[in-house]
Amino acid sequence: MEDSVKFYCNENPKIGEIVQVVFTSRHDDCASGSMTEYNRDVIMSFSQATKKKKIRSINKIIPLEQQLSAVVEDYDEKSQTATVSRAYIVDLDDGSSTKFLNNHKIYNGIYQICIQHKINFNELWINKISPYIKELVSSTDDDTINVLDLFINNINKLDTLLEDSTILDEIKNRLSKVIVSNTIYKKQIGIISNNGIVFTKQLIQESIDDESMKEFKDQISIKYFNTPNYIVETKLSEDLLNEFIELVIHNSKKMNNVFVKI
Repeated sequence: MEDSVKFYCNENPKIGEIVQVVFTSRHDDCASGSMTEYNRDVIMSFSQATKKKKIRSINKIIPLEQQLSAVVEDYDEKSQTATVSRAYIVDLDDGSSTKFLNNHKIYNGIYQICIQHKINFNELWINKISPYIKELVSSTDDDTINVLDLFINNINKLDTLLEDSTILDEIKNRLSKVIVSNTIYKKQIGIISNNGIVFTKQLIQESIDDESMKEFKDQISIKYFNTPNYIVETKLSEDLLNEFIELVIHNSKKMNNVFVKI
């Protein structure tokens, strides 16, 4: 099975719609890739990647294998390819990008739980979770509702839907971590490396890239404070902050002459 689940909309994307895309290739004057919520290809000319007249680094403007927001400018039904733009995406303030990313975390979160416990994800999603979410959405008149928030606010109702209490508790625990608040959770840690900064960077990178942090890595930051101290921050939860720090400590014990203090 693939590392991340794909759930596609059955319809074609609409002109002007904000979609999530992943570019996989750069060409002479454009980049190509695919949409994450539609089973469709995308293409974007370099001139539509930014409002800036001069592009110093196309690699930074159009990173590959990274989920980005873009606006559908045109769609060709025959080739099933959309022409997209990111030139004015920062000017859009309707929250569509954030809304999609938050909603998508339900799919990825439950998918990872199923992989961990060797459960048939398709069966669970199609027969139970998806119908349940549709029922929740149909029960509200708010068209701008964040499905993730709606799902979590009604998560106790899953008790009657799922028989396996272990899976139920895992879903509750995992999804509660992805709710973004205005609170910034932070903690100072000291990293002492007798072999130089290279090993400190290696420790931090391996911890960020750990499989258990896959869903949260983009929302955890580590900033240099003063030697040998670093500030770890996240808006997700204090539990996640502590879990990440414990992971850093655990990984440091597998390295020679690298120590972590709290």
